This record gives sequence, structure tokens and C-alpha cells, in this order.
Amino acid sequence: MRWAADLVLGIRLAVGGSRTSWARLALTAAGVGLGVTVLLLAASIGPAREAKAQRVHSASVHPVGSAPVGSAAGDAKLKARHVGVSWQGRRITGVELAATAPDAPAPPGVGRVPGPGELVVSPELLDLMRTEDSVRARFPESVIGVIADAGLPRPKSLIFYAGLPEAHLDGAYPATGFGSDQPPATLPPVYRLLMVAAISALLVPLGIFVLVATRLGATGRAQRLAAIRLVGASRTQIRWIASGETLTGAVLGLFVGVALFFAARPLARFIEVEGVGFFPTDLLPDPLLGALIALGVPVVAVLSALFALRTEDVGPLGLSRAVELPRHRAWWRFGLIGAGAALITAISAIGSYWQVMTDTRFAVALGIGIALVLAGTGAVLPWLVGKVAHRVEPEGVAPLLALRTLRFDAGTPRVLSGVVVVLTGSLTLQVLLGVAAQLTASPPSDTPDRWVLDLPQHSSVRSLEEAIALVGGVRQVSEVRLHTIEGAGGGVVTSTDCVEIAERLDVADCVTGSAYLAGWVAKSEPKAGDEVRVNGRDWVVPPYRKVRGDLFGLVVAGGADPVLASTPPTELVVRGDPDESFGDRLLAATGRADRGVTLRRQSEAGQVELYSSLRSGVIGGSVLLTLLAVIGLAAAAVDQVFERRRPTAVLVANGVPPKVLAVSALWQSAIPAALGIGLAVPIGLGTAWLVAPSGRFRVDWTEIATTVTAAAVVVLVVSLCTVPALRSAIRPAVLRTE
Repeated sequence: MRWAADLVLGIRLAVGGSRTSWARLALTAAGVGLGVTVLLLAASIGPAREAKAQRVHSASVHPVGSAPVGSAAGDAKLKARHVGVSWQGRRITGVELAATAPDAPAPPGVGRVPGPGELVVSPELLDLMRTEDSVRARFPESVIGVIADAGLPRPKSLIFYAGLPEAHLDGAYPATGFGSDQPPATLPPVYRLLMVAAISALLVPLGIFVLVATRLGATGRAQRLAAIRLVGASRTQIRWIASGETLTGAVLGLFVGVALFFAARPLARFIEVEGVGFFPTDLLPDPLLGALIALGVPVVAVLSALFALRTEDVGPLGLSRAVELPRHRAWWRFGLIGAGAALITAISAIGSYWQVMTDTRFAVALGIGIALVLAGTGAVLPWLVGKVAHRVEPEGVAPLLALRTLRFDAGTPRVLSGVVVVLTGSLTLQVLLGVAAQLTASPPSDTPDRWVLDLPQHSSVRSLEEAIALVGGVRQVSEVRLHTIEGAGGGVVTSTDCVEIAERLDVADCVTGSAYLAGWVAKSEPKAGDEVRVNGRDWVVPPYRKVRGDLFGLVVAGGADPVLASTPPTELVVRGDPDESFGDRLLAATGRADRGVTLRRQSEAGQVELYSSLRSGVIGGSVLLTLLAVIGLAAAAVDQVFERRRPTAVLVANGVPPKVLAVSALWQSAIPAALGIGLAVPIGLGTAWLVAPSGRFRVDWTEIATTVTAAAVVVLVVSLCTVPALRSAIRPAVLRTE
């Protein structure tokens, strides 16, 4: 068990040395701790989403007739109706309830079912009602309680439960309770694909950061190991002692990371980005991933220490390092990028964009291709920096010193490799998320002044139209009625006014009673004069003309037909101001008459919000990892200045100005950063171009300019961090032992 004794000796050297040893240990523990904190946060995303989905599932109304099988109308204990309120572009969702049985269940987080005129709101909505009179005016009911955390999707949710008014009792559907035996809905494949790509882009740099953090102070440790080698230790013993020292910093950093994670977890209640937020209790790492982090971080630290000793020989007379670093092989680095690009191209060629996004197998393969490209991009940077450092011979002293240092410096390119992976993945994902949002939303309308309101059943159309008439800027209100032809043939009949028909079908001869056939999708087209059943009554198909347009089926200019006019409208089309504030005012007016009215543009925007939230998460993760990279680069630069303080003092003593050394430190960070940006931008945009469907690829050059600016700021910050250490290194006292 000699190896165990050597390992213990390494631990004792790490914790029982001088103040310099303690400083190196603290620096390593802080760097590893920050990385572990982010890893634990990433490992908590999956359980947090599951906990949130479970709360949403438990609070969903369980209508009669859905699972479990066997529920019938006699089991109904509630009547429910989903409603909503809009305020300054924010959607406030709710459910109006009425108890139809004495033992009617209450929603999760609510003490009892509210009665008519009563309201139970979320804490965030209650604060909004207290501070905004315009919000309080949209809820005439009395607030009788606040929804507990168990009934909220996230801490800042804007939801409510209200008593169902008697006027809307017939339009509500019967329900047995809340939740069901059905599992919560899973994420669509495209969202899972984007999440996999995002996690790959954000977690790869963390491994590099932890690797560099465990190598801080490596030269000082190597000098101590040389002294131990001088008193008779073998090379094998030296490796175990080095492993013990590195293991100590990694384990201590592991505890620091766990402590930071649980200390920062309560802040989750107050942080929400683009509608994405979690309760502190949701953020608990997955047990398997947590165990993997607990074992993986020390193993990575020990392996990095052993790998570093491959290029160094700790002999009895001191540390000797190979004059030339091991030759970087380029084939496998570019091979990763090529393999990923080939896989993406093959998947895109096999199926269309929608097939790739909806088929789980294609989505996983596409995620693997993106991950290969990202990994290859990070691997190419150290090779490229090495090539530039060995091939370029600048005339200036400062860039020459920087390139000579980069020839033997593996830490800076490694940390910047993580930054390059973040930038590449961020650019790729932002383009893909923009494409997904475009395809999810409806195509841009040529008439932005057209607003469609979907009406619930048994809604008072007259009250709604009176409320709409009071909104400033309204020019026209069209009623749209949808009818289904009964029988084997089937088909849809749309009844509306000539203003709507002329706009949607692009016709100019519309008068009351005119009929048009556009995009008939039933088994057989109706013939003029045929007698069919519509709304339970006999109806004769009028003469029609075939046209093309946005409407489908048989379109009739209503108003005079008693059969078609007997059905209440399902839509109200309002023509008014094109700005978004008009839609908010429109919903505010209709909400006073019926909160069940929904604006179609907002429901489409809700679909896009799914991708916007992931985009915010990607940007937030990129910013966080960029900050980690700044810390890692600054720590590595300061450690490098400290380890080379004597050669630096010799240079100053021989006449090299301190300003030249400071500029050299700037070049030492700027050169790899410039090469990294040169890799990240074309590879990131090229990957997105391979994935995006034809005609949908869009580049936001503002984001690219922001990326370049952020990299320049990182270089400047790292250089400024080395100035105090550089001033200390050039003092003549550093040469006292020479």
C-alpha cells in the first residue's frame, strides 16, 4: 500500500505547506467550486422541469370523458371554463369554476372552490392588482385567498381561479376534478433537440474550466516534487504525490461548489427570465448526474495532473520541461467537424425540416452532429494557436514575447476553447431558435390591422360588440360563423360579410348571398341546388364560383340566410389600429363582458414563447460561462506571471520596459481570442445554415458584433488582472536568490 502513503503525503503537502501552498489551494478550490456550482445547476434543470410539469399537470382541469376510462357525466362535480385577461402584452390566465356537488374538489393550492363574485389569485397577480389600478379594474370579484406554491407553475405566475357567473354556466364543460392518471405531456422533439444542443454547447466548456482550475500553481508544485525527488522518491511515487495534491484541491472545490449551490438556491424564487422560473425546491440535482459530478471532478483533476507530468521530467536536480510540446495532430480535430457536418447534411437530405423536427431518431442524430461540430471546434483552437505561435515571427518585442510564451502555454488556449464552443453553439442555437419561432408562428399578415377574436360557446355577441365599439380606433367588426355539413360527404361552410370575403378571397363582386368555393377538402364537392343538413336543418347549396384564398370550403356572404344566421359566430374579426397596444385594449374591453374571449395573435405568440425562453436560457448560460472563462483566464494569467516572476525580473533588469511586458500580456490573450472568434463565427453560422430549411436562414449581425465586443472585453479584463501581479514580479527583490 505504498501508493496510499504517497497519496496521503501529497494531501499533507497541499494542506500543511506555506502560505503560498494555501493560496494555490484556495485558488484551485475556488475555480473548481464555481465549475461544480454550474454543473449542479445544469444537473437540476431536468428535475426542475419535471417538478414544474407535475404541478401544471396536477392543476389541469380533468373534464368528463377523458382518462381514467369510465368517467361519465354523472361523475361531474365541477363546471369549468378557461378564461384569460391581457394587460400590457402580458397574458393572465385563469379558470372559472362552479361546484355542482357538495364534495367538489378544490384546485391545488386553493382552500375551496370560489363562488360567484369570488377570486383566488397568485401572489404575483395580487401584487400587480395592488400596484396597478388598471389590473384591479379587470377583476370585479372580491379576492378571498392566494394560491399556494403547490398550485403555481413558477413563483411569478399570473394565474387566478374565479367563481363561474351564472350567465356562462351553459357554456362551461363538466369536470370531475383536477389532474388525471395520464402522464404529463412530453416536450416536442424539436425542443428536445435544441435542449440537447444547448446543453452540449454549455457543458463542454465547464469540463475545460475545471481542468484548467486544477492545474493552477502547477509549476510551484513541480518544484516541491523535484525536492522530494532529490531525497530519493521514484517517478511513480512522484505521480502519486502529485495526484494527492491535485485531489485535495478538487475535493475541497467540490465541497465549495455544493455549498455555493445550496446557498444560491433560494435566489431562484426572485429570478425569472422570459417566463422561465423555478421554485428553490425544484432545483435539486438528478441523483445519477450528481453522483457523476462528485466522482468525475476528482477523477478529471487527477488525470489532468498525471497527463501534465507526461511532458515534464521531475528529476533530482529540478524540473525539466521538454523544449517542444508534443506535436498536435490535426486530422482528428478537423475530422470531428467534418463528421458532424456530414451527419447534419445526411439527415437534412433524407427528410424535410419538419420530418427531422418531429422524428425523435432524426432529432437525436442531428443533436449528435451538432455536438461533434462543437467538440471539433474546441479541439481545433489549441492546434491553430500552436501553428501560429511556431510559424509567425513578428518584429515587435511585445508580440514576440507573447508568441514565445504561447508555444509552451496550454492553459490559455484550453480555456479559450471553452469560450469558442460557447460562442459557436450560441450562434448556431440563436439562428435555429429564430427559425423555429418563425415556423411556429403564422406567416406575417399583409393586413396587420386585422385582429381575430375567438369566442367561447354561449357568449353574448351583442355585449362583446358593444364593448368593442367603445375601443378607440375600431373601423369594422365582422362576424364569422363556421358550419359543418352533416352526412357522409361532410365539408365546411363559412358565413361572413363581404368585407371579410373580399379581403380573404380577393374578390370584387361580393354581395349578400354570394357564394364561393375555395380549397374544398371533403370527399366530394357540393353542387348548386343540393339539399344538405346544416345545423340540424335543411339547407340548399347556392350557386357558387371557384376561387383561391385564405378561407377553405364553401364561403357564403351571410346576412339573409336564416339557416346560416341561426348559429352564433365563432369569431369576431376587428379592423383597427395595427399597433400591439390596440390588441391589449381590445382584450381589456371584451374581458369586461366575457373573459373567455381570446386573441388569436396572442395564442400564436404563446407558441413562440417556448423557443424564446430557451433562447434566453442559452444567452444566460453563455454569459455565465463567459464570466467563468474570464475568471479562469485571469487566474491562469496571474498564476503564470507568479511562476515566471524571476525570468520576468531578469528581463526588466536587462532593460526591457515594464510597459512592453504589460502589452505582451495583452497580446498573449488577444491572439488566441482573435483566432477563436475567427473559428466560432463561420462554423457556428455554417452549422445553422446546414440545419435551417431553405429560405429561412437569417443572421443577426448585431449579435455577432456583440460577440466580438464581448471577446475584446474579456481580453482587456484578463490583461488588467495581470498588471498587479506583473508589478510585483518585476521588483528587484525577486532576484535576491539569483
